[in-house]
Amino acid sequence: MLNNKRITLTLFIGVLLGLTSCTVEEDLTTPNALKPGVEQFAAKAAQGQMNHLLAQVRQATAKYHDPQAALDDGFFNTEDCVSNPDPAVGAMGIHFVKFDRVDGVHNPLEPEVLVYQLRNNGTYKLGAVEYLHVGSSPPKFGGEIEFLPFLPPFADYERHVWLWKVNPAGMFEDYNPNVTCP
Repeated sequence: MLNNKRITLTLFIGVLLGLTSCTVEEDLTTPNALKPGVEQFAAKAAQGQMNHLLAQVRQATAKYHDPQAALDDGFFNTEDCVSNPDPAVGAMGIHFVKFDRVDGVHNPLEPEVLVYQLRNNGTYKLGAVEYLHVGSSPPKFGGEIEFLPFLPPFADYERHVWLWKVNPAGMFEDYNPNVTCP
């Protein structure tokens, strides 16, 4: 009988402590010690998804290290090297555009533009891909990186992704300070 009273008293105290230490309002509004860990996990998960997408784009565009493969697949060599007026900002390089992909559909595995750098020996080296989008609202690369406004009538939005050449300014920046035009 004494054991039953102790068990009942212990349960009662446990329930009472549980009810007094946690209210509905606190559960919804008070940050807890787990929140930073949850946010870090979510950030790592999102980064993992982005890394997976970048790997898929690399795989889909690897054949274009040979510029002849790009030409054979319908990309047009603009033969114009794009650079920023400020040499410290750098350049983009030479754009190969597949015009029939410039539309309102964003498929990360089918970039509209391949960006090459011209080597000293006159050959091309693939450095980046570029996405062009026609539409009233910008898509997001990987659901995270929003496209930037672009000058119509060619496209409404664009986004560079420096997959094949390190860009100290950032993987998703337009210009690369490590790139120059001849």
